[in-house]
Amino acid sequence: MKETTLTLEQIETILTGYPDSPFYIRQNIVVPNCDWGFLNHEADLLVLSKAKYLTEIEIKRTWSDFMADFKKRHTHYDPKLSHFYYAVPLSIGERVFNWLYEGTYQCRPDWICYERSQVTGYSEHNPNKCGLIIYASSKETLSRGFRIGSCCLNVGAKRMNNYKLNVDEELKLLRLLGMRIWNMKKKLAEYQVEPSLFRK
Repeated sequence: MKETTLTLEQIETILTGYPDSPFYIRQNIVVPNCDWGFLNHEADLLVLSKAKYLTEIEIKRTWSDFMADFKKRHTHYDPKLSHFYYAVPLSIGERVFNWLYEGTYQCRPDWICYERSQVTGYSEHNPNKCGLIIYASSKETLSRGFRIGSCCLNVGAKRMNNYKLNVDEELKLLRLLGMRIWNMKKKLAEYQVEPSLFRK
């Protein structure tokens, strides 16, 4: 059984594409798939707030994918990062919570509620006191309209650093965002010419 049916692009949209998300693209600069050029590790999503604080969101789709993160040589710490979050599907939310925190998990299985879990401490797996985002498809939640799904900030991340990006760093992040957009447009254009090349 899959732990989520959502694609990476759908999850990114749930996390950043709706006004009720704290990472909404109209309120922040959001860069997907940021490689080693900006931080000392790869990042699924980087979110720069208006106050110039940088947040990383690491997206996980399965429990094995989540656990693989703890076997890597590098961590998700970087001096430029203010906050770090794991985003995981509803189906493994409680399991991930118990791996990262001490306390009581709260999240009704039939609806993503916006109540946060009660954290009393942090496990040895979570030295940087990262936060937790739970996402779910529209079939798993009571989301309205034609939304792909919903997410909730289940545990707020503690501040790792008090670093604000300077103008040069912000411009570098914007250049990375521009490259991602144009690479995506190129793929779309190639698909429109010959869609059969992209079918598995």
